[in-house]
Amino acid sequence: ITGVLKLEDVGAYYPHRVTYHPTCHAMRLLRVEDGPLRLLKKVQGLELLELEDSETCCGFGGTFAVKNFETSSAMLSDKVARVITTRAEVCTAGDNSCLMHIGGGLSRLRSGARVVHLAEILASTREVSI
Repeated sequence: ITGVLKLEDVGAYYPHRVTYHPTCHAMRLLRVEDGPLRLLKKVQGLELLELEDSETCCGFGGTFAVKNFETSSAMLSDKVARVITTRAEVCTAGDNSCLMHIGGGLSRLRSGARVVHLAEILASTREVSI
């Protein structure tokens, strides 16, 4: 959106405290950089909370989570603890695998935080909210 269409504001409205997890795939393979953060900063009503060590992997990585369960679980624990520390209501990312992994960790701890895909936030308006 920010790269090809050169859009910085999609007119979204999302009245929640949100933290952003930049996924490994987006950062390292797609080289998305800070486009998602720039878009989130323009969402009306959204309070963007910085995620400490945000660029650290959540531990999913496809089959990595299965083949290296203990390491993956430790990485997830670190990521979830950082999300909880932000006091965000929502953790967002552009990758459903990461969201599923982080969401599972947040749910098991009964943190009260939930995961929402970045596209859902950007598609939210005053009339239609996720």
